[in-house]
Amino acid sequence: MTNAIYLEVNTSKEDYQSSKIMKLPLESLIIYCIYVHCNPEDMILNFVYTSTKLSQESVALQDENLIVINEKDVPWQIMCTYPVVMFNDTILAGLCAVARHICKFITRPHSLYEHEEGLLGFRKSCLQAPNEASIWTKFCEVDIIRTVKEMFSTASLDKVPKNLVRFENHLRKPVRMHNVYKIAREINKGVLKVSEADAEKTPVKEEDKNDKNRVPKSRKWKSNTKKDIDIDCTTKIKDLNISHQYAEGPFVTLADLVLFPSYHIIVQFFGGSFESLFPYSYKWYKNLLNTLELKSLVDKISKLEIKNTIMECNAIPETEDVSLYKCDPKRHNPKKRLFTKEDDIIKALSLLQNDMELNVDDNKLDCNINWADVPDGANPTAGHLPDERVLRKSQQLENLALAVLSVAQDGDIIVDFCSGSGHLGILVAHLLPNCTIILLENKEQSLLRARKRVHEMGMKNVLFFQCNLDFFVGNFDIGIALHACGIASDLVLDKCLHAKAKFVLCPCCYGSLHATDRLAYPRSYKFSNLPINQYLCIGHAADQTHNDHPLTVRGAKCMAIIDSDRGHLAQEFGYTVTLTRLKPLSCTPKNNLLIGVPS
Repeated sequence: MTNAIYLEVNTSKEDYQSSKIMKLPLESLIIYCIYVHCNPEDMILNFVYTSTKLSQESVALQDENLIVINEKDVPWQIMCTYPVVMFNDTILAGLCAVARHICKFITRPHSLYEHEEGLLGFRKSCLQAPNEASIWTKFCEVDIIRTVKEMFSTASLDKVPKNLVRFENHLRKPVRMHNVYKIAREINKGVLKVSEADAEKTPVKEEDKNDKNRVPKSRKWKSNTKKDIDIDCTTKIKDLNISHQYAEGPFVTLADLVLFPSYHIIVQFFGGSFESLFPYSYKWYKNLLNTLELKSLVDKISKLEIKNTIMECNAIPETEDVSLYKCDPKRHNPKKRLFTKEDDIIKALSLLQNDMELNVDDNKLDCNINWADVPDGANPTAGHLPDERVLRKSQQLENLALAVLSVAQDGDIIVDFCSGSGHLGILVAHLLPNCTIILLENKEQSLLRARKRVHEMGMKNVLFFQCNLDFFVGNFDIGIALHACGIASDLVLDKCLHAKAKFVLCPCCYGSLHATDRLAYPRSYKFSNLPINQYLCIGHAADQTHNDHPLTVRGAKCMAIIDSDRGHLAQEFGYTVTLTRLKPLSCTPKNNLLIGVPS
C-alpha cells in the first residue's frame, strides 16, 4: 500500500546530510509537527528539495532522521502544491486535507483532553470543510499562515496583525459546538469533572500508553457553570460558561495542532508583550504547552531559529467582534445582502454594445450514447441519483461527454474539475479507456463515493485528487466541469488557459460571481468598460431561468452575456471558442455549453 507524504524544503540532500539542519516553509513545518505528534502507522514522510529561491519565511529545523529527495524522484501523479499525500490512487493536497489524513492513521494513545472520537472531533468533521466554504478552515489554513509570513518578511511591525485579534475575539466568545447543551448538563450533574488541576495531576499509566484500544477515562473539564442551573434549549449559550480551553472548545482537536506551530513562532516574535496583548490566546497557548501529549511536539518546535522582529507599536486594529464560527449570529447582517432591482438590470443591459455577445450556435452533437451498454458505475440509472433526476442528469452527461469525445485524443489527461461523486468523469473514463481521467474534488465524502464506484468497475484509468482548485498545478490536455458553481467555473477556465488545454464547461450559479484576490470581473478586454456593479447585476439576472417564468428569456440572455465574457477571454489567449446550449434545454436551467480549443 502506498501511503506517503511529500513536503517542500529549501535544503538539498547533500546540505542536510552534512548539517542535519533543514530550511522549510511554514506549511511543511506544521505537517511535520502533526506527523511527529500522531506517529502515524505505515506512512512515509518525504521532504522534497525544490530549486525555488529560499523564501524569507523559511524556518530552520534540526532533526537527524529525515528523508530528503529531489523533485525528479517524486511520482508523476504529484501534480499539486505541497504538502501532498499519495495514498494508493488518491492524491490529497492542502494543509488541512493532509493533516486530516495523518490523523486517520494515528498510533498515539487517545488523550484525556481529546473528544471521544479523537482529534477529528464529532463525526470526524474537524477542518473537513474547504477554505472557500469555511471561515474556520480558511483561518487555520490560509489567514494565520499568511500573517506569520508577513511577520517574517518585515523588519518591524507598526501595528498588531488583524488575524491575531480575530483569534483573540474567537476565544473570548461562547463555545459553539455540537451537543453543547448535553455537555453543559453533564458538567452540571457532576458527570464530568471540572477541575483543571485534577486533570494535570492525572497520570497516564505505562500500560495505557501502549494500549491503542483502551477505553478513555472520564475527561477533566474546567467550567464556571453553577450546579443549580437548569439547562435546556432555552438557555443562552453564553450562560453555559463552557470556555475555550482549546481552539474549538473544551477538547484538543486537529485545529489546535495546525495552529500551534504558527503561534509558537508568533509568541517568539512578540516576546513578553504577547500575554498582555492577547490574554485569551496566551492562555490557549499555555494550555497546549501543559498538555502532556504535546511535549514531543514542543520539543521539536523549540529547536526553531526564530527571526527577531522589532515591534514599533502595539496598536490594535479594528476588526469585527465575532467568533470564527460561521454560525455566530452576529455575523449575519441583512443590510449587507445584495438585492437586484429591475431598474438596475435594465441599466446594465443598456450598456452592452452589439459586438460584445458571442453567437449562441446550434448544438450539432448527435446524442447517441447507448446507456444500456454503459456499466452501472457510470450510469445514472443505476441508483446513484433520485428517480426524478435520472433522465435530466443522463441528458446533461451525454451532452458534455460527447463534446469531450469530439476533441479528445488517445493518451490525453482529462481533468474533471469539481467532479463531485464523479458522474461525468467516470462516464468519460468508460468512453475513453485510452485516456487518463482525474477526478478533482475538495469534498472527501463525494470523492470516496466516486472511488468506490470506480473500484467496483475495475477501471484502471482514473485518479482521484482531493484538493481545492488552486492546489492543482499539473499539465493536462482537457479540462471539463459540469455546473461548477459561480467563480469555480472561472477558476477552471483559468487553469485550462494557463495549461493551454482544451475545455468543455457548463457553468452554474451566475449570481454568486464576485471579485476575489485571484479573479477580476469582467474577465475579458472586450467587456472591460462594463462597470463591475453592472456586470454582477447581469450575473444575478442570469439566475432567473426557472421554467414557466416571465423572466426566463432575459435570464438566458444574461447567461449568454457572462459566458460571452468568458469566451472572449479565451479568444484573447488564442482559443477557438464555441458557445452552444445543451439539448434538450429542459435538462437543466443552466444549459450553456462553452467549448474551447487552443489554436
